[in-house]
Amino acid sequence: MFAFDISSNVSARKIVFSERQGDSFLVELLGQGLNVSMTVSAYTDNRGLLRWLERLAACDAPWVGEDDWSTIEGEFRISAKCSTVGQVFIQVHLQALPGSVEEWRASAGIESDLGSMSRYASAARKFFTEQTG
Repeated sequence: MFAFDISSNVSARKIVFSERQGDSFLVELLGQGLNVSMTVSAYTDNRGLLRWLERLAACDAPWVGEDDWSTIEGEFRISAKCSTVGQVFIQVHLQALPGSVEEWRASAGIESDLGSMSRYASAARKFFTEQTG
């Protein structure tokens, strides 16, 4: 099964998307001192992350403000800002068991660039449109 990642240009940090089954997929935050994973469900918006990446990839120049996407339950949120020179700062948030005594949260930033967004969108398109077992 196909997987894709969004990798940092300045470190070994990356976010990996894999194991898609219908509306659910595994999200992993990896890097030095960081190894967090959870399966998230996009329910009726399983291509929302793809549309978000395609929107960023369509930008010919740096954009103003923050653009984000999250699952309907809020267990996964990803946002991006772009500097005037085309550095893209991606922030990823994972959360499980909200309101429980065992609730946990993890957040990490990834620095990329505007030119890489089309590559990520292309990989996401393959990931979200291929048939799953």
